[in-house]
Amino acid sequence: MKDRHAVLMVIFNTTPAQFAMTQRAIASVLAQDIGEITLWIANNGSTDAFTEPYLDSLRSGNIYVHSYPENRSPIAIGNEMSLMLFALGYDKVLGVPNDAILPPNAYRLMNEWPRGFICASQSDRQDVPVKENASAVSEATPMAVMLVRKWAYDAIVTKDGYFFDTGYFHYASDCDLALRMAACGIHGVQLDVEYYHFGSASWRLATPGVSRQITEQADIDRAYFEAKWGFRVDDARYGQCCGDINFRAIPKSVVLTSA
Repeated sequence: MKDRHAVLMVIFNTTPAQFAMTQRAIASVLAQDIGEITLWIANNGSTDAFTEPYLDSLRSGNIYVHSYPENRSPIAIGNEMSLMLFALGYDKVLGVPNDAILPPNAYRLMNEWPRGFICASQSDRQDVPVKENASAVSEATPMAVMLVRKWAYDAIVTKDGYFFDTGYFHYASDCDLALRMAACGIHGVQLDVEYYHFGSASWRLATPGVSRQITEQADIDRAYFEAKWGFRVDDARYGQCCGDINFRAIPKSVVLTSA
């Protein structure tokens, strides 16, 4: 499916505000100028009154929706969906959260870079500039909007079959992936292609109860990271390890879980 361009979006809405963000995010994906888009949506237990009927109305030959009756770990869903999409023959998958709005040429510009992990740059400006060409700003990956090529996925996925370590529910899993990338010698790239991102909308726009659960889970995930690697995500050693050619990603004390 090299002529079709896959996008993966995981959605968990509990309020009308989150639903409104989702509509804008999906519209920006479908407006991409790269060519034929296939949008794969995981409705991860949304409880608002709008998301499910809206997604049902979108189902078509190039929009696929899988609905989970209850909220699950986005990490587990990401593992399952990535495995399925690459098995279907896609040579790349662009992950887009439902609180991000892309400029119309974001996918095309990201796809011009041959690296295995390509990220765009998030902004809190809704009127982000539409660049004609992309330049690299750093090798800092991964981030919220990230293109993953199959060869890089194959290099990172473990013998137990996971891409993201499912010891995390969601938070800090990106930092964990960055360390494993460094150990494999894979250098991702962050481009100056900007997109609007309503940061932490998953809990900032959620119902109070869900918001509390998400922030509590974030602390649990960060503690898992520290137990696994021996330092916190905000420790200087994180960046040092990512740039250390001798780093081999040997966990300190946590047995990795399978997907």
